Amino acid sequence: MACSLVLAATSGCGVGAALGQQPATTSVDVAPDPVASPTTTTASAPADPVLVVRAPLGGAAGSDELTVTRGRTQTGLVPPMPGWSAECPVDFPALQYVPLEVQVDGDDLAGHLTVETTAATPSDIGPIGVFFDGAAEPYCQGDPAFALTDTFWSHGNSGRATAYVVLQDAVTPATPAGRPEVFSTLEIRIDHLRTHSGGDVPFTPQTPVVGALCADDPDAVCVSLP
Repeated sequence: MACSLVLAATSGCGVGAALGQQPATTSVDVAPDPVASPTTTTASAPADPVLVVRAPLGGAAGSDELTVTRGRTQTGLVPPMPGWSAECPVDFPALQYVPLEVQVDGDDLAGHLTVETTAATPSDIGPIGVFFDGAAEPYCQGDPAFALTDTFWSHGNSGRATAYVVLQDAVTPATPAGRPEVFSTLEIRIDHLRTHSGGDVPFTPQTPVVGALCADDPDAVCVSLP
């Protein structure tokens, strides 16, 4: 199948191609998975997309610029990825998620994105997971079903890939509007940046204009979600 977008997943929710292996593939023309769930957008900050990372890239892969944009919190909906609802047996109306768009100026970017809880993250929340489209294996079949790291490869999609940070069991009788405040207690880490189709040649993040290099790894970018 000819594909214009290629993404790989290595989390427990969609075990795909590991670093340096052939990634899973999916087409950008595939329609989102239809689900009869409430179409609810949480009216919580940020209401509009927020730029959370802008970092120049250098190294053996050449020069580029990485940006990550956080989208609006969505409530009672599954992530708009084909097959997700069939493969993840969870209570869909109880879900909340936020999209994170990862973008470079070029047309080939691979890497890992990890969601990390912090001391401010409530201890009574349900599972949190991050998902990129295009898993070679079914989503949510690993252990844990919601994993905190996933791997992406965007090729032929203008250097763009979208992650979905999903909070399970957010909507309950005690929290009918969900728990949108949880997302602002999370941090994301982006590392192993490279051009996959060019033989996994690495990018090296430079000092970000927005965001910061990770304190424990100067080749990774760390940022708190707003």
